[in-house]
Amino acid sequence: MPFAESKKLHKKVFNLSPLVIALTLISPLQTYATDLVQSPQLNQPDTTQTHRFHRDYVLGTSLDVVVTGTNKQDAKIALDAIEAEIAQLDKKLSVWRSDSEISALNEKKSAQISPELFEVIAACEAWRAKSCGAFDARLGELIAMWEKAQGIQAVDESTRVAITSELMKPDTVTLDATQQTVAIQPAVTFAPDAYAKGYIIDRAMLAARSKVPHIEGLLIDIGGDMRVWGNAPQKDGWSIGVQDAFNHHDLAVPSEVLKLRDHAVAFSGKGYRDVAGQSHLLNPNTGLALQHVEQCVVVGACAADADALATALAGMSPEDGMALVESLVGYEAKLTMSNGEFYQSAGWNYLLQTNVSPEMLTVASGASAKWPAGYQALIDLTIPKINVEKYRMPYVSVWVTDENKKLVRTLAVWGKDEKWINSNYVWWRRYGRQMTNLDAVAKPSRQPGNYKLAWDGKDDHGKSVAAGSYTVHIETSREHGDHSYQTLNLDVKSKASAQSLPAQTEIGAVKMSFQKAH
Repeated sequence: MPFAESKKLHKKVFNLSPLVIALTLISPLQTYATDLVQSPQLNQPDTTQTHRFHRDYVLGTSLDVVVTGTNKQDAKIALDAIEAEIAQLDKKLSVWRSDSEISALNEKKSAQISPELFEVIAACEAWRAKSCGAFDARLGELIAMWEKAQGIQAVDESTRVAITSELMKPDTVTLDATQQTVAIQPAVTFAPDAYAKGYIIDRAMLAARSKVPHIEGLLIDIGGDMRVWGNAPQKDGWSIGVQDAFNHHDLAVPSEVLKLRDHAVAFSGKGYRDVAGQSHLLNPNTGLALQHVEQCVVVGACAADADALATALAGMSPEDGMALVESLVGYEAKLTMSNGEFYQSAGWNYLLQTNVSPEMLTVASGASAKWPAGYQALIDLTIPKINVEKYRMPYVSVWVTDENKKLVRTLAVWGKDEKWINSNYVWWRRYGRQMTNLDAVAKPSRQPGNYKLAWDGKDDHGKSVAAGSYTVHIETSREHGDHSYQTLNLDVKSKASAQSLPAQTEIGAVKMSFQKAH
């Protein structure tokens, strides 16, 4: 489509009534959930009873749930309802399962499907139209090509061009709402992850509130996308940190903190993980990676639509993207480009927590004179994709010790399952089981991909350490898999250095550089 025609289409979409667009985009689940439970009463105590739960291996990532205002037994009932809803929707919507309903549709190319799958596909097609193609759930075959390449072999150029050309043709998808049928052309393989995960979060929240209607507040977080409702533990709103767009390591403090009550939050952009050495987001028109958007954060009333909008913004020009956001009732967004420019909607600043303590936003500035000013150790590691049945993401522990083998800094603990966390036995026996703040330090296990960690010369208490000799430890293990333990010696002085470790079964090559921060 010529660029001028595309701009005309954008203008036509953006001139729709904001109320009409909002009613189209907001899921019926949102309306029902609002009517289901009355708002919490005012004049309540400053804190409320809180229960936190974590589960690994949920939709290929992790699940975190916070329930407030009820006893532990009822909180567990709410959790069970959430997990049951996720499980039954996973069987219908997961493209990663060969036995799922959507996988059967992608194989047969025509079928009468369940109401849930039809609702998701119809919503994805509506978003494709509203975003002028920037959001496209039809790219499953292209995504599979990039996944298979894994950065080792080139994606076949002629195949990529042929698929994108076929996808641009009209009538490649036919929906019949009366019969609940879908028919797709051979080039189409649905991959609705960028809508389906939010949809599952919305449905899971509705399931929990239906099962335990007297709970006062709820947070559901699946792999970083989340929805919050009602009273937070401190009852003044849920504080949600937004990471610095250019600081992707796990120890990065949030650049901003959102204060939310009844909202969903979705993230998109180049982010932590890449596919075949590039952004995991593809341009629907070319099938190539979208590299110009570093991070996109969307806040809205519905997790499914926030999820889709975040993905759409990554494929649009900043001007058109912000125009789309401004046309939607109840949605705000912040877009950070790879060149450092950022764009935000008119109401974004109203979502920010204004009384954030300085330590939440900045790293302590009192660096020791003995640690080279501005230097940091950057650790680059890769979790490989292993082709085994029932693959479980590995547990990874990375920590720093001094010359006396005393723990200085815990850089990463990925994996929180109580049954398996001690499988990294070197870290666990010497340090992990003695940590009083383990729950705060441990993070969800990670999917295959490339990850970065940084050590800025602070210990676990935020105090600067002196220059000298340190050891960086990397330990990995996987449920029913292998175990590896490696170390790197770090000589801290005012001189850049670089070193690496060879790949192991459960972890790829590890690179470490000591250099001035950019």
